[in-house]
Amino acid sequence: MKPDRTIFSKRRLGYNEVLRKERRQEKIKNGVGVSFKWFGRKGWVVFLIVMLLGVGFWQGRYYFKELNPKEWRSLKTIQISGNRMLTWEELIQASCVEIGMSMSNVNVDSVKKHLLALPLVYSAEVRTTFPSGLEISLQEATALMVGFEKNNWKVYSERGMILPTAISSAYQLPVVDFTEMEDLQKIGQFLSTMKLKNEFLYRKVSQVSIDTKERAIEVFFKDVEFKTLFSLENWNEKQFDQYRQLVRGLSPSLKGAVIVDMRFNGFAYIKPYEKRYGDG
Repeated sequence: MKPDRTIFSKRRLGYNEVLRKERRQEKIKNGVGVSFKWFGRKGWVVFLIVMLLGVGFWQGRYYFKELNPKEWRSLKTIQISGNRMLTWEELIQASCVEIGMSMSNVNVDSVKKHLLALPLVYSAEVRTTFPSGLEISLQEATALMVGFEKNNWKVYSERGMILPTAISSAYQLPVVDFTEMEDLQKIGQFLSTMKLKNEFLYRKVSQVSIDTKERAIEVFFKDVEFKTLFSLENWNEKQFDQYRQLVRGLSPSLKGAVIVDMRFNGFAYIKPYEKRYGDG
């Protein structure tokens, strides 16, 4: 007995609804048939490729985590600016880099460290550029002071490093008196800031030393007879201008001074000569 098409799940359907239902079923049947036919002709190839790619990615997942695109590139250009005394070849040799090396082996911190080891280098900035370049910007050291060390006069830079400079060409530089390398570096920073802020005042400096007891930097200027004290840790560049204004015109109190203490921000303490009288 042929089933009644108008009954579906114990519910009677209308004629139009029955036709729509049959068309949907026919469409699904045709779609499934076409899919099977396509899979039989080409689909299995696509399925096999997808499977192989999936297995490959799964097996190589640890390799992809360690993948470094820099290893595909090599250093092609090195640009250096700011050098006057040091040649390009000297800087390349000191920085331990060369054209053609892998970019993964170019460490900017290491290059900077190697460059700062050179006495003629005061500061260095190093960065890589895309896709395969290296830029080095330098500030070369200058002769800032002279000191007597190991029975010889030597010229020092802002960083307290010995410069290969003849002492005969540096006789006008301030003389530093120090015992520890740390003291020399502190004096170098002090004089470097003074030169940058007020070069005229720097040219007046005759001798500099550190008084560890007073925690002060002792400075003797060429145009006055007293010594000036600056704080060892808390000096600032504004005090250079304050000192210039203080000595301008040389007031009577300064003419009789033995020490001008600038360790206090905003004012100076002046210690006069002690007058001693005999018994007659």
